[in-house]
Amino acid sequence: MPTHTDHAPDSLRFGRPPSILIEARFWRYGLYRGYLNLVSDASKYHLGWLWWILEPLAMTGVFFVVFTFIRPRGEEFVYFLIVGVTAWLWFSNGVGNATQSLNTAKGLILQMKVPKPIFPVISAITVTYKQVFVYGILLTVLGTISGPSVSWFVLPVLLTVEFLLIVACALTVAFLCAWLPDTRFIVVSGLQLMMFCSGIFFDIDSFPPAAQDWFRLNPMAVLLEQYRLVLLDGLLPDFLWCAAVAGVSGAWITAMALAYRYYDQQLTRRIIS
Repeated sequence: MPTHTDHAPDSLRFGRPPSILIEARFWRYGLYRGYLNLVSDASKYHLGWLWWILEPLAMTGVFFVVFTFIRPRGEEFVYFLIVGVTAWLWFSNGVGNATQSLNTAKGLILQMKVPKPIFPVISAITVTYKQVFVYGILLTVLGTISGPSVSWFVLPVLLTVEFLLIVACALTVAFLCAWLPDTRFIVVSGLQLMMFCSGIFFDIDSFPPAAQDWFRLNPMAVLLEQYRLVLLDGLLPDFLWCAAVAGVSGAWITAMALAYRYYDQQLTRRIIS
């Protein structure tokens, strides 16, 4: 049985990590493969593409019922909730789906030498395609209800920050799950805990200052605040914080790419064993 042949097609013969993270061929393949995954995923279900909208709506609906009928909140809460859920699902799905990205690529890894970081990145790209569509719906709804805001022009800054954060986390969990498959369950539980600590359905400012500092150690909690500033309050985000998170995420992505390169052979043995 062929393993790791050097005669891979040009479309798959990328440079060595971490250089592959900046090569156009890497991203072209990642974008194309992400699109194919998207089409394949939609074809599995009767409602197909509608699940892109139904998933965030269902999660929003659950919290809305809880906080409207069980613990009543203000009328603006539904918009506060929708923004939080939309941003959180992107992160949660991007990281959660990456846990099995290397194992599901076992067949391809067995046949040819492909840079392994591409697989968690493809998971992140696939979820991002969905998210662009969902954000388009969200902006349409908010724009119809309250009117568009000039601050929305800086939304790409927040989207870029979150995408880099997702890629950094996706590379990490995929790497760890390849070594220890049980890590997948830890990641799932960790994401659930992180969801309740991210301020999806509460305002962090409502807590005492000491508690706020603890909540804001979670980058997603701060990112949700920035989304709400831009989309709901018509204000600009904290660009310094955005630059810091983007910089740290970029550095972590580079570090993980180096780890993938250093442990490439060991990873291969773990994946195909």
